[in-house]
This record gives sequence, C-alpha cells and structure tokens, in this order.
Amino acid sequence: MLVDILRQGEALAQLLDRYDNFAAIGAEHLTPGPGGQLAAFGCGDGWFAARAVGAVSAAAYDLAVEGVTSLDYLLSESRKPGPEDRAVAISMSGTVDRTIAAAQRIKTAGGRYVALTNEDGAAMGAAANAVASLKIDDIAPFLTGTTRYSGTILGMMMLIEGAARAAGRSPKVSCRGPEMAALLTRTIPESLEICQKTLPAICAEVLGQGLGGVRVLGVGCDWATADYGAAKLVKVVQAPVWASEIEEFAHSLFWSSRKDELVVLIASTPEVAKLASNTAGALAHAGMRTLAIETSGHAVEGATYRLSLPATPAWLAPLLVPAPLQMLSYALAVESGFDPNVSQDKADPGRFLAAQLLSRRCELV
Repeated sequence: MLVDILRQGEALAQLLDRYDNFAAIGAEHLTPGPGGQLAAFGCGDGWFAARAVGAVSAAAYDLAVEGVTSLDYLLSESRKPGPEDRAVAISMSGTVDRTIAAAQRIKTAGGRYVALTNEDGAAMGAAANAVASLKIDDIAPFLTGTTRYSGTILGMMMLIEGAARAAGRSPKVSCRGPEMAALLTRTIPESLEICQKTLPAICAEVLGQGLGGVRVLGVGCDWATADYGAAKLVKVVQAPVWASEIEEFAHSLFWSSRKDELVVLIASTPEVAKLASNTAGALAHAGMRTLAIETSGHAVEGATYRLSLPATPAWLAPLLVPAPLQMLSYALAVESGFDPNVSQDKADPGRFLAAQLLSRRCELV
C-alpha cells in the first residue's frame, strides 16, 4: 500500500502526458447539446471523485458538472437524461452493476457517455461512446483506491477541460498549467514526506490513548474527499469510521460522538480553515482530539495535531488531499498491528463474497 501511495506524483505526471487524448474525448463526447446537462456518476470511489471534481468544475472550468451516485442517476425522475445530455460513467473495473445500468439509461435516452475506467471498462466500456482509460498498472489488484483514485480525479479534470474549451467556455485554469506541474512534481511528494515523518508518532499517541473511532470532516469538494478518506480508513482501522460535512456534524453526528474518537478536519481554503479552527476549539471543551489537514496556507488553530502541507490552490485540493488521508490510513494500520497489504478477499472470503453480491453480481455470472 505504501509503495502505491508514494508513486502518485510520478503516476499522475505520466497520466498528464496523455492530456491531448483525454481532452479530445471530452471535446467530442462530453459537450452538452442545447439545454443539456453534464453529469458524472459512479459508486464508492467513483461517486466521491465525481462529487469532488463537480464541486470545483464551475469555478475552474466554467462548466458545471453534477456528481451523483449511479443509483440516483438510474432512478431519479428529476435527473432523467435526454439526447442533449452527456455523462462520465466512472468504474475502474467497469463491472459495477448500478453504474452499468445508469450508463445504459443515458444511452437509451439518446445521450452520450464516456467510460472513465482503468482498462477497457468491460461491459460499461463496451457500450460507451468513448473509453478514457487511466492505464495505471497494478502493484496489487486490491489497491484500486490509492493511486487510481487520484488518477480518476485527474482524468475527470482533463475530460472536463476539453469539453469546456470545445463548448467555448472560459476555463480559469489548465491541467497543463504551472499550478498542476508544481502539484505533481513538488507538492504531492513534499506532502507525502511530511506525512511519513509526522503521522507515525501521531497515530502511536492516538492509539496509545485509546481510539474509539475516526470522523473525517470537510466542506465542498473536501466533503467528498472526507467520504473517500473514511472509505479507506474503514478497511484498515479496527474502530468505527464516519464522514460528514463540518457544519452538519455539529448539528447531528456530534451528539453520538465519543471522547476517545479522532476528528480529522480538512481545510483547503482560508474560510474553511477558520471554520475548522472553531470546530477544533469547541471539541477541545469536550475532551476530543482533532487532526487538521491544512492545504490553504492557513492554520487550524486549536487542533490537537496539524499536518501543515504546502499551500495549494483550492481547485487542486481534490488531487492533493487524498494523499494525506491515504497515509493516515496506512499509519494507523501499521501502528495498530494491522497489515494494510492483505487483500480483503483473502482475509475474509465470506465478507468479500457478500460485497460482490451487494454490488457486482455480474462478476459471479
């Protein structure tokens, strides 16, 4: 798992070399027709990525993208697609039942969809108008949620930028600009180095005091990333894990929280850093511990622990913040004596079969 996390800067740079291909696919197949909408849907990591990029797409690319679950896109009457609509269907394997069905819905309606996948997209890719494949090689077949997740974010950004330029929009940023180059060559490697140096001691201290659970909180694109982080933590941490929006946590989940939990606060803008500071200070009164992930250059005052990472533009937060969350998962696993390099199907075959029955029945046929 650690090797996969640490290769992200290099792997993403190699993916960015294929910008022209991704942008061309976006330009040809994802520019909505008159009155049409652009959506991105998936399940699990695919949904998190769709929401994270959708939250920054209008400001960054001047093209709104709605990130929804595959099931919502499949069943919602308010999102019923038409011939002018376009969509990105996200699945690394292309075998998630609901995502295949959602893709079929827009195809049947006469719209177009691009399959964002890692290889050929299987059934989802076969019916697509185009396939945008990350082609990120396996280190281990069960590590799809680390480097490939970040690759999904970058792949979506390149597709959307291509669609925006083809539609005559005015993107304020570019995947081929200096900010992206700095992120991949300097910021992500530096951030991972900071995490490697600081997180083991933090996790050892947290575990030594007792860990009753982990809550990951964010706002906007960081809320989607918080959900992603919780999905990674739940696989390696032997304690309950939740995710929420910072404000909504205050109004609901806080009342079920426990003193021995760790609350992770993601702060990628100055405004959110200020809100997170208030949250950290308030939780301190309840004796709760907080870990702040700071990427805006503004401190989260009052946090028990802080990861102060290089200041990064907010539109790039969906690409940067997953890395420290992955490192937190890894460090908590190692410090607690859990092996994060064991595939779940080997560790618990019955649970793995249940997961397939829940969402990937097509793999069992």
